[in-house]
Amino acid sequence: MNVLILTREYKHPLLPPCGGTGNFDTLLAKELVRQGHKVYVFGVNKTNIDFEDEGVQVHYTKSLFKRNFVYNLLRSVTQKIPALLPYHFKLHEKEKQDINARLFAYIQKNNLAIDIIECHDFEGLSLFLGKKIPYVVRCHGSFSVLEKYFGYKVESGRKHCEREAFKKAENVIAVSRFSEQVNRELFGVPKFKLIYNGINIQEFQQDPTVTTIPFSIFYIGNVSVEKGADTAFRAFTHLAEKFPLATLHYIGRETPYKSILEKDIQSQSLTDKVLFHGYQSKENIIRLLSSANVILFPSKGENFSLALLEAMALSKPVVTSNLDSFREIITSGENGYICENDSDFVTAVSAIFNDKILADSLAQKARKTITDGFSIEKMMTETLAYYETVIRNHS
Repeated sequence: MNVLILTREYKHPLLPPCGGTGNFDTLLAKELVRQGHKVYVFGVNKTNIDFEDEGVQVHYTKSLFKRNFVYNLLRSVTQKIPALLPYHFKLHEKEKQDINARLFAYIQKNNLAIDIIECHDFEGLSLFLGKKIPYVVRCHGSFSVLEKYFGYKVESGRKHCEREAFKKAENVIAVSRFSEQVNRELFGVPKFKLIYNGINIQEFQQDPTVTTIPFSIFYIGNVSVEKGADTAFRAFTHLAEKFPLATLHYIGRETPYKSILEKDIQSQSLTDKVLFHGYQSKENIIRLLSSANVILFPSKGENFSLALLEAMALSKPVVTSNLDSFREIITSGENGYICENDSDFVTAVSAIFNDKILADSLAQKARKTITDGFSIEKMMTETLAYYETVIRNHS
């Protein structure tokens, strides 16, 4: 099978840092290659570049807004004036048309016989794909969902393209039951294929050469309010009083919020107890998390978290915020803890610190949860079967 992945994000040192979708697309592409399929990644971002990544042919092109200063300026101006919103929408549509034209020019130039295209939901990249080649849209988390359900501030042109793209999408993959629910409510999508994300459970195993740091609390994700960096720190201020050896470790892309957080850290005289590791490679993440005593996921909103799956696969106790998508994975008190507020985070982490038998039980059950239900093998079997169905039914 010849598969093309149309995306904004792909994880590679030659490309800008990415989030969960980029990690997923990289994993999907390499696993498809490993199973004997030909894979092409057509990326749209800030750079023009071509390279091969473990058998995956990667082609990146600059987006229209990155290539053309005038279009980018007009996009910025028109979103701020209500009367100009129709023009703002047209500019975003023009960018999607440009992506579509460049994509099919790439396919034609390289004489590619693409059987199916996979695309993410956010920004509506699939808007003008048409019906020439069958495609699927996987719902990693659109900007529309982030705004309506999690309070993010989102550019209206992005939401417009998402709405229009879903009107045309016939083959939609939901990555969780929560994803299915919110996308049905928001976009009226009548039919989904539920395929939970999976991870390489052989790769994500605790590094035996790394020693656990006693009373260490790790946080993985963008250092932002949306991901709960503030919640993690507020809980830590109480935990540091109860456990003098406690440390807090942030792993992830740093945002402007970090400067606000650093002031709070200094005011609490906790500078030597809070460490920022920044954006890390997968290998370094495995090594760092292998040293964790407990890992926090205090996010305000998640469609489905690959990072949570990876942390659990490393046999680590996890403590999360109370989100629908987290509850699809965590049974509180069994394979992790789910928390309603800052106080709950303090209580859960304290219990883990105080009871090694409990901590070990949570860790073992966490890994079993992932090996039983969220392996890459299970995800790939279901994905390939769905691809074949889509291709067979394509007209």
